[in-house]
Amino acid sequence: MSDKKIKIDDFKKSISSTLRAISKKKNINVNFGPEKEVEGESVTLPLPSIKLEDTEKKEIRGIADSIALKFKYHNKNLHKSLKPKSKIAKNIFDSIEDARYEAIGINQYTGIKTNLEKNMESKYKNSQINKLMNKNEVVIEDATKLIIQEKLTNKKLSKNLSKLADIWRKDLEKTIDQNIDELRLNILKQKDFSNISIKLAEQLQSIQAEADLEDDNQDDNQDDTNHEDEDQNQNQEEENQNLNKEDAESEENLSSEQEDTDIDIIEDENSDSDNSKDANPFYVPPEVDKDNFNYNAYTKKFDETIYAQDLCDQDELMRLRSNLEKQIDNMDNIISQLANRLQRKLMAQQNRWWEFNLEEGILDASRLTRIIINPLQSLSYKEEIESEFKDTIVTLLIDNSGSMRGRPITVAALSADILTRTLERCGVKVEILGFTTRSWKGGKARDEWIKNGRPSNPGRLNEIRHIIYKSASIPWRRSKTNLGLMLREGILKENIDGEAIAWATERLNKRIEKRKILMVISDGAPVDDSTLSTNSGSYLDKHLRQIIKKTEANSNIELLAIGIGHDVTRYYKQALTIIEVDQLGSAITNQLAILFDKNKKPNKQKINF
Repeated sequence: MSDKKIKIDDFKKSISSTLRAISKKKNINVNFGPEKEVEGESVTLPLPSIKLEDTEKKEIRGIADSIALKFKYHNKNLHKSLKPKSKIAKNIFDSIEDARYEAIGINQYTGIKTNLEKNMESKYKNSQINKLMNKNEVVIEDATKLIIQEKLTNKKLSKNLSKLADIWRKDLEKTIDQNIDELRLNILKQKDFSNISIKLAEQLQSIQAEADLEDDNQDDNQDDTNHEDEDQNQNQEEENQNLNKEDAESEENLSSEQEDTDIDIIEDENSDSDNSKDANPFYVPPEVDKDNFNYNAYTKKFDETIYAQDLCDQDELMRLRSNLEKQIDNMDNIISQLANRLQRKLMAQQNRWWEFNLEEGILDASRLTRIIINPLQSLSYKEEIESEFKDTIVTLLIDNSGSMRGRPITVAALSADILTRTLERCGVKVEILGFTTRSWKGGKARDEWIKNGRPSNPGRLNEIRHIIYKSASIPWRRSKTNLGLMLREGILKENIDGEAIAWATERLNKRIEKRKILMVISDGAPVDDSTLSTNSGSYLDKHLRQIIKKTEANSNIELLAIGIGHDVTRYYKQALTIIEVDQLGSAITNQLAILFDKNKKPNKQKINF
């Protein structure tokens, strides 16, 4: 065993022992993988790299310390029962509770503070903290946690974390200071502490909404301000008059928007009314009947369809693939058994046979003596009848949204990997595709919409990213490395399912195979905050249904879906819903087996494993 491996193994043992010691739980099962994960009393910590530098050690220790403190001081059932309904308030409420149990640990254990700080800093390590100058770069819940933790422990934050907290400090500190004494008194009483933090979270939520409105208004006025500066320099009275007119109109529009906008914008997106102003402040009901639905994208110039290997350098892809293969060690037996069962089913259904007594083809060994006696003897050849499976293509379309992060995307990648090998053995072509967006909150598409005066009903307002992990014409051995990309931090963002299915369908329609199967793997309904905040709340949902209906009416393509913890049977005719992500491999193989069975068809079903 090499020195490096011994060093890493020693580090793993040390971390595992410390986690159990702090949490006071000797039975915790500690594993190491690509993502942090906690399920019951099973913990997965990030896998250490070969280099194992000091910064990485502290980051992993920080994750382990936080989990251990949560086990010891946090009651998850109590916390869940008290959570507020609003998404932003819920996130802030969670961060205040994190600050509570971590602050207890910081006060009790020397060294934990540095580890926890390194863990938080790692969240922003891809950004230049010195240049973080606006609130869009730091989420409010992180700043809330840092400020409250600083006050609960009476210990200054690290230099970098102080810079992060300072971006929101002026907005948050006054409200936090009004509640901090009560929080400090009840730090060891989770229920009393949570009752205080619920009110605090609701107060801070309104600050977030006001900041969003202020930011939007500044964006809206930026162009007008630039024109105003030019007019002052040129001293042209006519242009000044035009500018005043534009400013008046802009102020009138902003005033109107502010009157129609409730400060809790995020919550209002859940309104039952499709055409409610409260649901979406920028939505204007169409003149035509709402059932006559038309979908469009505000701009497509920032969209991209890209190969996985172009999103990541080869060295990192190899590292990510290595992480994936370590996970395969834990799941390979289970999925491989299912895959072999599928292969036997497929092979049994191929009905392969030989046609004998032909004038040409492959020499029939059973006729060898006849040929030796009479070389001119005809009808001594045979030919294998082509299997219909060799004329089939299966496309796996995998949701690459942020909610798939962790175990769901890992299992999806593993299942796709193993099943691709299985199907290729049977002569079935396989294509693996992924869909997400390039940015959170609309990216460049939203920026352009703002610059153009924020026209109403803009349609899809984000830049989509469609990823080709494996083309049908490329064998598995040449593309297996690409699947590791699904584990890369920052790839998984938002999901616009309708356009993804239309894209995958278009690719299938160009294929020459006679039988075409499209399998969609997703864990939720289509969600893109930027689009849903500027259109009807059901805009993406309606488009998905429209695309599914169109695809299912296409007799050339068989469409089916697997939902992970999300009921997809309400969308698709052929669908399966699983509750536990670990059943994904079984679900895919079973559905494919049914599809390839000529006497059966997939049904709508929901499986609770």
